Amino acid sequence: MSSELAVLEYKSEYEVLGCTQGYPQEPQVDPEAGRRTDDSLRAEITRAEEMVGHPECDDDVLAYSRESLDRAIVFLRAQASQFRKMYNSHAPVPQIGPGPDGSVDLHWKQKSWELLVNIPSKNNEMASFYGDDYGVQIIKGTLDPRIFNYGIIAWLTHK
Repeated sequence: MSSELAVLEYKSEYEVLGCTQGYPQEPQVDPEAGRRTDDSLRAEITRAEEMVGHPECDDDVLAYSRESLDRAIVFLRAQASQFRKMYNSHAPVPQIGPGPDGSVDLHWKQKSWELLVNIPSKNNEMASFYGDDYGVQIIKGTLDPRIFNYGIIAWLTHK
């Protein structure tokens, strides 16, 4: 991919977030690392899109709607974009899957920590989150999924 195409793709992703101010500076990251991470995120989103409206094997979990998944994707891209801007790096890619009552779960699971963010099926409801670094710190609470959250970014920087 040409660098001009990469900039256009980055600007397009920024526009999806509903930003009305000028574009941020082009990220200065290792192009190969960026492509691998961006490709991983796109692949996970594509995989999640294939599950829209499909019932899962578990009767307790309902398939999520296109609208629920779209809200989860906007939230995820906002966090990833800000992570890239703040740390000049790419955020880990979560697994996207169905949650309870038609919600969408974003689950980051690493060797030393995990974070689960549940995006509800109803647009006006708060998202819930739970993080655990396996021994030292546990966080949980709610957040507005329509707004960037620094706490999520801080948790994604755990090593």
